Amino acid sequence: MTLSEIRDSEILQVLHETYELWSAGLTKEDYYQYNAFQRNHDWGRRHLKFLALKQGGEIAVGCKAYQIEISSRGKNYPFLGIGALFSRRKFRGQGLGGQFMEEFIERAEAIGAAGIVLFSDIGSDFYEQYGFQELSSLDFSIDLALAHWRLPKGKLCPPFTIDELGHQHIEILHRYHQRWLSRRPFAIRRSVKYWHYKIAKEQFLHENSTLSWPRLHLLTTENGYCIYEIGGKTMRILELVDAGIGPENLWRAILTQAYALQIRKIRGWEGNLRGLEPGFNFKSFLAGDEFQADFRGQIYYSERNWGRSMMLSLDNNVGDWLYQFPCPLMELDHL
Repeated sequence: MTLSEIRDSEILQVLHETYELWSAGLTKEDYYQYNAFQRNHDWGRRHLKFLALKQGGEIAVGCKAYQIEISSRGKNYPFLGIGALFSRRKFRGQGLGGQFMEEFIERAEAIGAAGIVLFSDIGSDFYEQYGFQELSSLDFSIDLALAHWRLPKGKLCPPFTIDELGHQHIEILHRYHQRWLSRRPFAIRRSVKYWHYKIAKEQFLHENSTLSWPRLHLLTTENGYCIYEIGGKTMRILELVDAGIGPENLWRAILTQAYALQIRKIRGWEGNLRGLEPGFNFKSFLAGDEFQADFRGQIYYSERNWGRSMMLSLDNNVGDWLYQFPCPLMELDHL
């Protein structure tokens, strides 16, 4: 048995089982349409394949395989990404998942990939058997309800704008993201078509999910942007990109908006905190003039139990990425 690309005529037998895992509140019809959109999008046709290991002519194990580039210090490295790895029920317990992983790694080596990345929702033990190592996978939270903070009268935050994220923002997102790449230890490169693909996916879920999938919002300043969503009194930051000299203005704007919305907690992946190191606190730029002094900006960390970042290095030049903290990958990089 060898890996092969799943034909469109075979997709439904796979989606019928994966619906229970990854429907995201979509009806079956919408779930099928959601996956068809991904396959047929301009970016998806070139960069996304459905790969499978078959037994007796039937799909036994499969995944979405993404062709991506990761940029580091001005050099771009080809990578494969694994998403939605699954084993069909009738074929479980036969060691086929392990065989699939071994053949997937051989495929990556054959095409000259520098490595493989994935975001695991099942922990790290399975993938570690095949040489994958876990990158830092932490969530952060800032409990504003305990801070007893307020904006002092007469003090203005640097100008910022808030809008619902849409395709009309792709140009500015792409420009800021390209500038931001040059200062990251590593990060996934995004083309204009990829931005279109990602935003369209999020809009589809917002418009069709029965789970009240939150709409994404975009906060922009003159030096960067923040993509966030609101659920109740929690603001979840999916991506914070500083394309200027530091994150201060972005965080001032985020906290100003949080105050206006009476947000009680800010959450996100730890990669959004890069720029606050080495102390990982807000005291250096949120004291006195901008916010009441008793706002301590305490950041709490917890292990992430979904979307755990993992990498298999196939090129010596990318091995040191494993030791970066906080991990630079963002929630929007989730495959």
